[in-house]
Amino acid sequence: MKNSITQIAEDFIKNIGEIFKESEKLYETEEKIKLQTQNLATSLVKLFIEQIDNEILRDKKKRKAEGYSVERHGDRRSILFSYVQVEFERTYYKKASGGYEYLADTAVGINERDRISENMLCSLATGAKDMSYAKASRHITGGKISRQTVMNCVRESRAEITESTEKRAVSELHIDADEAHVTLIGGKKSIVPLVSVYEGIETIGKRKLCKNVFHISEYGKNNDDFWEQVLDEINKRYILDETKIYLHADGGGWIQKGLEWLPNAKFVLDKYHKNKAIKAMTAGIENKYRNNYDKEIRKALNEENLELYEQLTGSLIMQNPDRAETISQNAAYLQRFVKGISICKKDERANNGGCTEPHISHVFSGTSENFV
Repeated sequence: MKNSITQIAEDFIKNIGEIFKESEKLYETEEKIKLQTQNLATSLVKLFIEQIDNEILRDKKKRKAEGYSVERHGDRRSILFSYVQVEFERTYYKKASGGYEYLADTAVGINERDRISENMLCSLATGAKDMSYAKASRHITGGKISRQTVMNCVRESRAEITESTEKRAVSELHIDADEAHVTLIGGKKSIVPLVSVYEGIETIGKRKLCKNVFHISEYGKNNDDFWEQVLDEINKRYILDETKIYLHADGGGWIQKGLEWLPNAKFVLDKYHKNKAIKAMTAGIENKYRNNYDKEIRKALNEENLELYEQLTGSLIMQNPDRAETISQNAAYLQRFVKGISICKKDERANNGGCTEPHISHVFSGTSENFV
């Protein structure tokens, strides 16, 4: 090992010397020195792990006493450390008691699912308290990991949130997502997203209200940044380990992006858009037949019986050929989100929310007090 360390050190000194000989500006020199330092650290960590693996391999007497035999050599692994990605090889052992193990991984404290070192995980979790997940990745890892990975690091570390807020555990959360089409200064048309988060519908007297609702709206952010903000605001208030989240919406692209960010989230096609599409399909039919079609379409969607649903769609088109395009478009829309419809039949809690349209007029009129 001494010779290997010496060789690594000699190569590092040689490369630094070459940098110093070149006449360049400070920034360029700094970047080259940084790269050589990272390479040095990478080589030393790789050497450290592989040397431990070799020592375990050579100690046959101890391995035999503990019941380990070599299964295969040279299995590769990669972990992101504080400097760069480090790739190394180690030996895979079979246990006499049953199962397999990388003894070198165990010796240096690397778990089976680790892809990021403990120091790096702590740095990411700490950085994400005061900046977005994407910025934390760029600042700390040079963008080598995704914002989703940073989010997972924060959850695993249980890092304290900068703002101290009492957090609660609830069995379910409902999120209504919709958008307002507004005209900006200069006449430019734009879309402003709105998300309303609440704990379900409660009845007070004759009124039905969203329980503990708060609203989030932000103009100009991309979809990932917006949903990251939504998740941050939810995490400030709730412990989500056992919480089911229901995302009620019309199924737009930016809304579907939320399912990638929200843990344990299920999409629910809100009743307003579902009913609107069904009415568009059955328009023009005599009332006595229209009600039957309406009932059968709902039954087919609730049961995910697409064969029956397509037959009903075809029958409507045959009776109203002039409306074939409208019927087909609305039928395709409902079929695309059939699981977001059937969930209301399979899971009663999915019905405990979904008021997207009223939120828009209520919040953007300025009458809401629960705006983040």
